[in-house]
Amino acid sequence: MPHIIKTVIYLKLFITLTKKSIAAILFAAVIAVVVLSRICSVKAQSQDGSTNAKRVEYINSIGYSVDDTPTVKEITVPQDFSPVYERYNRIQSEAGFDLSAHRGEKALVYGYKTADGEKTVTLIVSDGEIIGGDICSVRIDGEMLPLLKKEK
Repeated sequence: MPHIIKTVIYLKLFITLTKKSIAAILFAAVIAVVVLSRICSVKAQSQDGSTNAKRVEYINSIGYSVDDTPTVKEITVPQDFSPVYERYNRIQSEAGFDLSAHRGEKALVYGYKTADGEKTVTLIVSDGEIIGGDICSVRIDGEMLPLLKKEK
């Protein structure tokens, strides 16, 4: 008889652990789905800047016509943002970008003159992805704007 009680206790312990294991597995699966959906949604919003044609196409999609020969320079996004870089990153956030996620990364900065010569569209590209940029007037008193669709 004690043997049967011992078996029932082991069986109950096994069933309890199995329920806990199943719960843990389901919890992990839900977390994995949430994380993957966030990654996929971030990737869906990313802009391909791997080629000049794709960069110009992106600029056209926000309403600007540019000379397709850019100036290019290499930068490293700083680890620590100065107040000026913090303000610049606020401009980035208006267009859905965040340079703080790319601290310490090397990037290429492409500058495209608009067809009318009045503005420069700048794109910051890291690993083939547009991670930021701006639209800036070439006038001495000009303004810097986020990469948003041009108002008509």
